[in-house]
Amino acid sequence: MGLFSGRSKIPPPSGPHALGTTRFDVSAARRIPVQAWYPASAVKGPTEPYLDDELRAALSDLTRVPKFLLPQNPSFSVVNAPAVPGRYPVLIFNHGFGSFQKQSTSLMEELASHGFVVLSVGHPSESLVVQFADGTIERHRADHPAWIEIRAGVKELEKNVGEVAPLLARARDARDPAALREAMRELAAHRSYAVLVPVLEVWRADTLAVMDQLGRIDSGELATPLRGLVRADALGLFGHSLGGILSGQLAMSDARVRAGMSYDGAQLPLPGDAPYALRVPFCFLYADTTKVGKTAVSTGWMNDAVLPPGGCGAVLRGAAHLNFTDMNNLAMAGRALGSIDRGEMARLLRATTVGFFGHHLAGRPLTGFTPSPTLEVHWR
Repeated sequence: MGLFSGRSKIPPPSGPHALGTTRFDVSAARRIPVQAWYPASAVKGPTEPYLDDELRAALSDLTRVPKFLLPQNPSFSVVNAPAVPGRYPVLIFNHGFGSFQKQSTSLMEELASHGFVVLSVGHPSESLVVQFADGTIERHRADHPAWIEIRAGVKELEKNVGEVAPLLARARDARDPAALREAMRELAAHRSYAVLVPVLEVWRADTLAVMDQLGRIDSGELATPLRGLVRADALGLFGHSLGGILSGQLAMSDARVRAGMSYDGAQLPLPGDAPYALRVPFCFLYADTTKVGKTAVSTGWMNDAVLPPGGCGAVLRGAAHLNFTDMNNLAMAGRALGSIDRGEMARLLRATTVGFFGHHLAGRPLTGFTPSPTLEVHWR
């Protein structure tokens, strides 16, 4: 997955707040690790590295990049720093399948610096690696059915992308939710995507369990620096790839969600006859094109028919699927990225995310969506 080449490649957060980070667990059907970023007092202390030892080892095993080439660059977040008193909107993030909670640390830090509490959910066995609050580490299991089936699905997709491209085109051409739902149901039934459905069900349960604990986090029943900070009435969900799909599904089905964003994920419907309509402000950010094997697939605008009034779809010209993660800031990740300037990608992703959630959850003026040669925006 590449490596960080130095702190200069990781843009510092632009908001007025210093940053803290902490870990805690939520107990449900299984133990769910959560990492949080939040506005903190400017204190000295150990900072969270972008790549800790266990994550470096897992990435090294996965990518065959020697561990010594994966340096432990410090982030801007002080571990367990005291929080700045206040009431902040809360954002829950889900990463893509096979990735990890810290895959978008620089974006989490940007949001926290602008007055959000951000919770990144880990999924034991399906995340590349998770770390629980007591320091216990759990790596993914290569023999886990989800990993076996999704790897097979990716290979299937690379071989048969010609079967999927027309379904994506139908989704882009859909003019109403019913037509889009039909196209997405066919996509979800394709053998390359059907393997995602059981994982989505597990991750939905994990994320709902975290949502159920927001009151206990705010009251201090869960011992974290987040006591008194969390505005459960200003809850947003966002995610990348599979995590983006999940964010859209929960924005359709759970009234606690007040706004959401999805980074380059096809908006698969919930199973059965659950509603397929976004009723809260929502924004889809799309890559321009993404390579599947040797074939370039366009995903832009593929979910727009399900947007509510005031929702938006935006294509980042030259971006690829992994530009939406911290791989955008990695020194040797060029082959996996698009042609977009990396600094411009980081700026646009931060500006649109902070601007959208700031407007809909904190009542600020909408910013970050000025059209440009790199950013094309459609408002519903």
